[in-house]
Amino acid sequence: MKKAAITLVDDHIVVRSGLRSLIEVLGDYAVVDEYSNGAQLIKALETGKTKPDIIIMDLEMPLMNGEDTMRWLQKNMPEQKVLMLTWDSDERKIIQLFRLGVRGYLIKSCTADVLQKAIDDTYNAGYYHSELLQTAILNQSMAEQQDREVSAKITERELQFLKLVCDKEEYTYDKIAELMQVHRRTVDGYRESLFDKFDLRSKTGLVMFAIKHRLVEL
Repeated sequence: MKKAAITLVDDHIVVRSGLRSLIEVLGDYAVVDEYSNGAQLIKALETGKTKPDIIIMDLEMPLMNGEDTMRWLQKNMPEQKVLMLTWDSDERKIIQLFRLGVRGYLIKSCTADVLQKAIDDTYNAGYYHSELLQTAILNQSMAEQQDREVSAKITERELQFLKLVCDKEEYTYDKIAELMQVHRRTVDGYRESLFDKFDLRSKTGLVMFAIKHRLVEL
């Protein structure tokens, strides 16, 4: 039986060494290459130096991190199977990378059994649907529904007001009224309306609310 070829991409030699040792114990897989960042990996892929069945790649690396590497792979080698290795369990980041083509996620503290299942599932089925990923997808779906419900309750002018409140210039309410070409009392009305609709109490609360529901881009 042919051993599946695995390439490791991580800037920490100790992490790569530990992964190699675990993978060698599994028996059905062989580590064929190791790189310290995405730029080295891409160079090897472009020149044909490495042709892995699976890439196990760290998210945070110098020079070229896992996310930027996935963007390149999505454009140039979308069929390449990648397991992302990370300490980060931020659900929005997980979903974002999943959309870039990541086939599964591994937390760096995972056990040998979890590592084997991740590699087996990715190699045989194309994806490793871990509990972490499934929870992230479910929570993201719920969050997107909440965002849609929030957006439906906000008028166009209230949204314009919110964007100005969140602007990096940190406008006063008087300046916002000037920019919106309305009376200050009208701006106060937008603010109070948003306070009442979403149980908010302060300008800081408005900013955090807008960021949470992705009503503005900072």
